[in-house]
Amino acid sequence: MRWYKIWSFLFTISFLSCNPVKSNDAFLFTLINGLTSTTTTNSFLIGSSSKINVTSASVVLTYGTSQTFGISLGVVPTANVTINFAFDTTKLSIDGNVTTPLTAHLTFTPANYNTPQLITLANLQTTPTTSSMSISSSSTDTNFDNIAGSISIRHRVMFYTGSSFLFREDEAITSITTYGGFPYNSCSVSPALPSGLSLHPTTCVISGTPTDSQSSSNYTITATDGTNTDSETIAIRINTTVYKVFVTASTYDGNLQGGSANGPAGADAKCNADANKPSTGSFKAMLTTDAGARRACDGTANCTNAAENIDWVFQFGRNYIRASDSAFLFTPNSAGILPATSNEFSTSPYTMAHAFDSGVLKTYWTALSTSPSDQWRVASAASTYNCSNWTSSAVTAPASNGGRVGNSNATNYTAFRNGSSGLSCASLNHLVCVEQ
Repeated sequence: MRWYKIWSFLFTISFLSCNPVKSNDAFLFTLINGLTSTTTTNSFLIGSSSKINVTSASVVLTYGTSQTFGISLGVVPTANVTINFAFDTTKLSIDGNVTTPLTAHLTFTPANYNTPQLITLANLQTTPTTSSMSISSSSTDTNFDNIAGSISIRHRVMFYTGSSFLFREDEAITSITTYGGFPYNSCSVSPALPSGLSLHPTTCVISGTPTDSQSSSNYTITATDGTNTDSETIAIRINTTVYKVFVTASTYDGNLQGGSANGPAGADAKCNADANKPSTGSFKAMLTTDAGARRACDGTANCTNAAENIDWVFQFGRNYIRASDSAFLFTPNSAGILPATSNEFSTSPYTMAHAFDSGVLKTYWTALSTSPSDQWRVASAASTYNCSNWTSSAVTAPASNGGRVGNSNATNYTAFRNGSSGLSCASLNHLVCVEQ
């Protein structure tokens, strides 16, 4: 305890002093959680003489939710400083990479030493555990050469595939299940779930048939194995009417015709025959054409006039949910869309609460434009960009001239158009299907 107080005193004095720090007291890194500095800073020894300066001496990562951090140097170096990372690749990824060590991942110069450079950490573990992220530096500046240390990481399990759920009154819900490999054996909830719903006491699965409508309310589920404990707060709303959306299990090339049906109608038939289709309801495919057979906006991007809609799949005032788990998606505006600025939905409350799919990334045909001046319109009104109104499976040359797609794991406009230049009409992609 005595030595800890001495180190804390020296840290505080050097942090507040305007005088140059001694080489053996140089602050090596600043790890900024969420890019927001705090006035309270914890310090611990790194190597034999230097310190790491972080907002927390440990990091908590939740499975299914990546976190962005900023790293910077605390004092100006006399030469470039290279920061290297090493970590357990079965438990952690950095910027999506699972190659270790990530040599020369970050480089700081005397000009940018105190400007945070970003890294994104993601938990790969579906069971609670711990690991560490080793950080080392190399530089011709001896104060920053061969300095090494680590940050401890706690890997937390995210219980469910969503955080906000919307159920239809008097209809049995699709059970809300936990991620695979759920490590706990005892579950409780506070307050009690809505009438008709129940929490399994060991698996935390929520099931049942809600009997009464209610506005959104929060429920905290706590799970434990006697040693490890985690809590998850979810919102539950119950309405008399909801509309479901799903991503098809099957994939298709750009020729979506079916019998005598045209592209969009053929795609609708595929939606209604798909293995992922709920047992009730009629569905249409979320895509558009340059011939105007199906469209959201025509005259303007982010249109506000529903008169521009032709056979469009979303309608104002309807609440759309993910069919697989009833996770709430969005409520469209008066034109059946979510107004976007660049790739972000900027007009509250017209935003996506969850992605169209909670599993691995899938792409699906849409033909929507990615240009901010044309969002929600067909991509450049070029027939190849929607595979000749979804009647062509040609090997498009170049492939970038082919059909446009969206990403199943996005909650911004990327869910409707992912920004790529397109895929050959011979490639196989899913469909997004919307209840009517």
